[in-house]
Amino acid sequence: MSLCNLCSNKDDRNARIVFSTYPTILNAIDSTKTKDGIPLFSPAHFDLIITDESHRSIFKKYRAIFEYFDAIMVGLTATPKMDVDRNTYDFFEVENGVPTYAYDYETAVYTDHVLVPYYNYEVKTRFLEEGITYDNLSEEDRERYEDDFAEDGYVPDFIPSAALNQFVFNEKTVDTVLQDLMERGIKVHGGDRLGKSIIFAQNKDHAEFIVQRFNKLYPAYNGTFAQRITCDDSYAQTVIDDFKIPDKMPVIAVSVDMMDTGIDVPECVNLVFFKKVRSKTKFWQMIGRGTRLCRDLSCIDGIDGEYGGKCRFLIFDYCGNFEYFREHQNGYETGETKSLTESIYCRRTKLIAALQGIDFSDEKHQGLRKQLVDICLGNVNDLSYDIMSVKLKMEFVEKFKKADKWNCLDDTDLYELEKHIAPLVTFTDTDEYAKRFDNFMYSMMLSNINQLPSMRKQRYTLSFTAEQLEKKSTIPQIQQKLTLIKDIQTEEFWQEISTLTLEDIRTELRDLMQFLNDGTKKPKIFTRLDDPVLECKEGELLDAAYDFEDYRKKVNRYVEEHKNDAVIYKLNHNLPLLKEDFEELERIFTKELGDSDDYKREYGDTPFGLLIRKIAKLDHDSAMSAFSAFINDSSLNQKQIEFILKIINHIENNGYIEDIKILMKPPFDKPTSFMKLFDAKTKNALLQTIESIRNNALQVVA
Repeated sequence: MSLCNLCSNKDDRNARIVFSTYPTILNAIDSTKTKDGIPLFSPAHFDLIITDESHRSIFKKYRAIFEYFDAIMVGLTATPKMDVDRNTYDFFEVENGVPTYAYDYETAVYTDHVLVPYYNYEVKTRFLEEGITYDNLSEEDRERYEDDFAEDGYVPDFIPSAALNQFVFNEKTVDTVLQDLMERGIKVHGGDRLGKSIIFAQNKDHAEFIVQRFNKLYPAYNGTFAQRITCDDSYAQTVIDDFKIPDKMPVIAVSVDMMDTGIDVPECVNLVFFKKVRSKTKFWQMIGRGTRLCRDLSCIDGIDGEYGGKCRFLIFDYCGNFEYFREHQNGYETGETKSLTESIYCRRTKLIAALQGIDFSDEKHQGLRKQLVDICLGNVNDLSYDIMSVKLKMEFVEKFKKADKWNCLDDTDLYELEKHIAPLVTFTDTDEYAKRFDNFMYSMMLSNINQLPSMRKQRYTLSFTAEQLEKKSTIPQIQQKLTLIKDIQTEEFWQEISTLTLEDIRTELRDLMQFLNDGTKKPKIFTRLDDPVLECKEGELLDAAYDFEDYRKKVNRYVEEHKNDAVIYKLNHNLPLLKEDFEELERIFTKELGDSDDYKREYGDTPFGLLIRKIAKLDHDSAMSAFSAFINDSSLNQKQIEFILKIINHIENNGYIEDIKILMKPPFDKPTSFMKLFDAKTKNALLQTIESIRNNALQVVA
């Protein structure tokens, strides 16, 4: 994120630019003071804020930065989002799918030649596609399967495909992928060495297994050719830095989320998708790792065997990603995820509201409600106005600091608590497993009160949790609660279950959850089974990821890019049109950018000139010139001048005034209305000037 001072003061005539991360600037707003103890960063401190990768990070708590500063905001992203709760277009207050400026991948590749296209191989193997079925294996592989998968004498009939590369690792599946890459990938050094390549792995264990198999298959490379890069690796940045150097090892980076975005390696010519990706944003970010030009790279293309520079890159897909995005162009984007603290706070407030419906003579239920109110109200009272994000929500904090506000919460209150208060709240409890259990139990209480179908599934989940705790009954803390743990697993216990009983379970068992999460993992299984290739196809590209070229968008872009063309210049500068100007507009709208049906569908009967004026706006000096007689009229008072300046500002931003009734509405109606401000003669002259500006976008002069 960069924050700029474009307009300088008397003492500093140079523009200042600050580069900052979101957390740094957020902390600086809260804590950085002048020598006099005044916050250094006022809302007007910056004139311009530019954010890169603006499809992410600008939401949730970092949104407060943009709400705090009163500045022009510019967002840059290759992959804008349109999710309900993470909509890049909504954030910047522009029309969905219509960015202020768009430069699409297809234009960059095929028109301007500043990026390179991809060529894709799609390979389906039986295990990755269908899973492992015992009955489909050969006799030899069945024996190996029985040896590798038997647990306590039990051999599963089927292993789902989702288990592959999670905790089941099959040598021959990985070998197929590595051999494809080494044999069919783009080569450099006269065809003697594979070009820089990224393998997108499922997880850390999968990445490590890939590297081990590579070293086994290609021992001549001495264990440096392919290297793992994960966030847990202390040397990860060193490996990334080495990967960026053309002639330095590694050549193959086996990455888990570390190379998906933000890595610029022009020499990268091969990408391997060895994991499923369902987020459109992430998928195209990953593809972007191969798109960079590299004019000095001498390589041999594995497709046609021709030598040359980097004219394309290869994508190997083993997990059906291309197939998925052909059927689901927008992919699957998850909603905004609440933090555990947020979720617990929201469920507590919903419980408070739900318990309002319980008979108030029921002291036990009302005691539970009071207990929840005390906790939630206390969380609000703990919020400090020294924190900028809290200060921005002062209206809501003040509202819910009042104890009587909690006597009866309505739907509006619940919405405000969830939207404005919950993201600010912090808990001192650091036991994550206990908090996860709290969250689950509060959800179960709500299901019980509202008689939701989810109660049945939650009951089984709680019973299973109790069963797992009983298996660890030698632990003293669990031993003390063993009667309750056993009762939960009986049918009788659930006959007359109540919210109060569920609350007792929560308080009694929450501290035991740590013993179910002692760090033990499902054991990894390594096997070597034949994994036949079911299908292989190549060169079947996806449609454009982002369609910025519908008729309306093309019109907006054309006007923006041709402001100095004669006709558009006239409209922007309030000059009357000639007959040939009108004919040129008709040609542009109904022949060059689309046809007459396109125009009518999008704009109805709107005249061409008015449409251009609305998009191109009206030049400031031209607007001032049109009203110069009024501005220079010494008989006008200050209020009248200010009203005329409001008219000028409106016409500058909207191109013209369609209906003079707007002058009777906000912002023109205050402090004094148009009808009271001017005499009849001045009013008529003003209206004639307004009408003449509109007519100059319509009039055809012979």
